[in-house]
Amino acid sequence: MVATFIGVAILYAVAALALGTFPVNRDFASTPGGTEVFVCSNSVHTDFVLPVRNQVVDWSRRFPAPDFAGPVGGFDHIGIGWGDLAFYKDTPRWRDLKFATAWNALLGTGPAAIHAGYRRAPGAGEKCGRLEIDAAQYARLRNYVIEALSGIGVPAASGYGRRDAFYYAQGHFSPVMTCNAWINRGLEAAGLPSGIWAPFDFLLL
Repeated sequence: MVATFIGVAILYAVAALALGTFPVNRDFASTPGGTEVFVCSNSVHTDFVLPVRNQVVDWSRRFPAPDFAGPVGGFDHIGIGWGDLAFYKDTPRWRDLKFATAWNALLGTGPAAIHAGYRRAPGAGEKCGRLEIDAAQYARLRNYVIEALSGIGVPAASGYGRRDAFYYAQGHFSPVMTCNAWINRGLEAAGLPSGIWAPFDFLLL
């Protein structure tokens, strides 16, 4: 049993490295002066970090201020990620992680969630990748996020603080569709640099 588990883990890692480093949208060219978008990591999980509003989308209409415990009007960016709702809620810090929570998330039995949080622009100390993209690419990224939502209204759960919240989302977390794989798929859908499959954060950055 242990040998089987180790073998599966090795195959998973090899597949991730092979597919995550095979480039998709190799013809991408940066758009100087375009919309600045980021993919930021906490060393495990990645989020899109996007301007709150521009000519393509006003995220404050999708994630309105009354959904949040504190004022959000003073923030110029919003972080948007995807994952298992129960894992999100029960693991505010990595030291809070429980085996049962992780196991249930891997089984994909529970609903997924979009985690949205208002924030400042990424700082120099953050682990982020940065792109400048045109309006059509950003519109495709906007559509990808909106189509992942199961409905706009009362959040599925309050967030970790006063300016973030969870919303029910399409799909289920799994070893194949991880939080990072969801970000990678969004990059691919928008015509941005990505891999075939990228379940780990470092493959995105």
